[in-house]
Amino acid sequence: MSGSATYDAVIVGGRCAGATLAAQLARGGWRVLMVDRDQLGSDTLSTHLLFPNTLARLEELGVLARLRRDHELRPVLFRMRLLGRELGGAFTPVAGCDRCVAIRRPALDRALAEGAIAAGAHARYGERVKGLIGAGTEADPVSGIVLDDGEQIRARWVFAADGRASTVARSLGLEKVNVLAGDMSMLISCWHGLPATDCATLAIAADSGVSWWPCEDGADLLVTFGPSEHTRGNSAARERAHMDCLRSFPSLIDFEWLEGAERIGEIHAAPETMLRGFYRQAAGPGWALVGDAGHFKHPGSAQGISDAIEQAIHLAQELTTGDVEPGSYARWRDQRAAGFYEWSFTFGRLPREETTGPIADGLAADADATQDFLDTFTRRVHPADALSRQRLEAWLGAGP
Repeated sequence: MSGSATYDAVIVGGRCAGATLAAQLARGGWRVLMVDRDQLGSDTLSTHLLFPNTLARLEELGVLARLRRDHELRPVLFRMRLLGRELGGAFTPVAGCDRCVAIRRPALDRALAEGAIAAGAHARYGERVKGLIGAGTEADPVSGIVLDDGEQIRARWVFAADGRASTVARSLGLEKVNVLAGDMSMLISCWHGLPATDCATLAIAADSGVSWWPCEDGADLLVTFGPSEHTRGNSAARERAHMDCLRSFPSLIDFEWLEGAERIGEIHAAPETMLRGFYRQAAGPGWALVGDAGHFKHPGSAQGISDAIEQAIHLAQELTTGDVEPGSYARWRDQRAAGFYEWSFTFGRLPREETTGPIADGLAADADATQDFLDTFTRRVHPADALSRQRLEAWLGAGP
């Protein structure tokens, strides 16, 4: 069937990128529709970790107040155990916040979507987009979407916020460029009943790693890292690999804790092939991409949610203040990602003692360097400054 609804913007995807964009456009007086193939509040693979800069954004958007109202949040310090060396602590405060918070995506995405709907955006969850109206070229701009049942919805703009496997990007024929790959894969589980901790911890050994994020409402996220074979095999094989890896970090996880705790749901796999980074063209006639649809970086640095929210806010500001050509958005996105994209893949590769060991020693011995390293996660410090040539030469023993 053919629908008659017309919007200023249709946003394909209603999670952190799409819902933030919808809220900001609706507040700017736009008639907005979000369409998402999943039901509101469904889960998705994610790092779930938010640093102070993103928490400050959520405060500005009114979303953090909504989350505090509905959930018990657990602000914690950030700690790394890298090849046996330990560093970490509090972040330099952003808007008074110096801790990180892990909020699982069902809670975060629901709060963002509810904020968008309260701002006046329309939403249709559980409906799949199968294609676009228009080719996205100057001669044939995008002017709407087509749903699975054939319904057509017209719009001046279509925005893709539908993740790394974006239907919109595929419909536009957009290629992935500047592709980067790590060498690790991940297995992820969620638990209730683990002891309280005051840190979000990332522990990495030469051939494996574990992260432990305390999440909202007493839940805890455990992620194990290993080479590509870590996620291979059936569900029983992946469970053995996950639990064996957790056992190999007894100074972080006492296995008796897990025996007395309750696992929530299944163990989820993120193979190495799913974690490869890329850029896609950011915008064109009648369309633009936000979040992982347009630029995916390695999740080891936990920047995906932050980037999605910042991109949505920036694009909405451009569009609602009269700049209806988002070419400047594309330039801004790529300039903002420069250096941080490559840096994310330092967390996607297994470390080597001969190079990573001296760097870890240098960071652990220098409080200023440690603070700069922590503040790369909030984008207060650029990775090239935190790990400057001067510092690396001193730690690695290189000459001038």
